[in-house]
Amino acid sequence: MHFSEDQKLQVLLADLQERYNSSHRIRERSIKFTLWISGMAIGLGWLLITQKKLVLPHRVALTLLVMALFAGTIYFLMGLRRGFRKNREAMINCERALGMHDSGVYLVEESLLPFEYSRMNRKWSDHFHTLYVWLILVAASLLILTWTCPEPRRNLSTAIKTEQIKGGKQNGKLAQ
Repeated sequence: MHFSEDQKLQVLLADLQERYNSSHRIRERSIKFTLWISGMAIGLGWLLITQKKLVLPHRVALTLLVMALFAGTIYFLMGLRRGFRKNREAMINCERALGMHDSGVYLVEESLLPFEYSRMNRKWSDHFHTLYVWLILVAASLLILTWTCPEPRRNLSTAIKTEQIKGGKQNGKLAQ
């Protein structure tokens, strides 16, 4: 099969657009999943703080549950990260084919995209590492709460006084 230069350009542009969209969707999915797990963790943390002390079998069971959820979450995010990385490789290939990293092609003295965009270097501050660190903090907090079992707070609400207001409303105005 032979493609003209115009057809090749159209394929590259369509693929690059799909790669960009996929990148955004993968990041969005990973954030939503992390937020969902964080919400579950906040609920569990609240229960641990407000309930009576746990006995040893309950602590062990809860520890196993937290560890299983943490491991499953990390495994799921690692799968998304692998897909994100492969998608990024394809994106960089399309950008290179279009000359977006070469100076003088689109702009006179510089490339359209910065040189760093053509690299696959990992950084500690990248999207997925940030999510991993957050999840480690969440899991560690839940485990600490599980094993330290803080004393449940006593009912801190004060007695509520109610007053009856004399009079009433007539046609929207207070009666005297």
